[in-house]
Amino acid sequence: MRHWAGALLIAAPALCAVPGYGQSHPAGTFRFSPEAGRGLLALWQESLAAKEERVACLASTIRNDTVFVNRIVALKPESADSMGISATASVEQCGPPAWSGTVHTHIALYSDSLPSTHFSAQDRTAMRLWYDRWHTDGVFCLIYSSRDAHCEADGVVGGMRSQPRVVNE
Repeated sequence: MRHWAGALLIAAPALCAVPGYGQSHPAGTFRFSPEAGRGLLALWQESLAAKEERVACLASTIRNDTVFVNRIVALKPESADSMGISATASVEQCGPPAWSGTVHTHIALYSDSLPSTHFSAQDRTAMRLWYDRWHTDGVFCLIYSSRDAHCEADGVVGGMRSQPRVVNE
């Protein structure tokens, strides 16, 4: 099993680092099932091979202050922007009740040796589009190495603030 580091959004803009898989932090933690870990690694490897970012739907459950990521399913990189991700497609395909949010890769180097380890302004826009579409808190991760991720979940401490509801437009 790969170990994935993450961060948990507890109240904007404060972020708490959560070091490594299975470790807890007073504000919360992210844990990844073996299946989800294998999916994240495959997504990262595919992204590197293609030299394009990739995105996947993310399924999770939340208990108390812990997000349990159960599985991910990669989306085909069609109708994508220059980075290989279509926000519209991921918002529509990664909604409740089957999905809790999305995960995507950052592969373009931000520093001499590492891609950006935080969500970009475009990522934040996609996250907001997801919330606007589904009217519920979401779980979002970005992968920036073969074993590291940055994750955020709205309303996690004490549980979700709202239950998902399907909005037909």
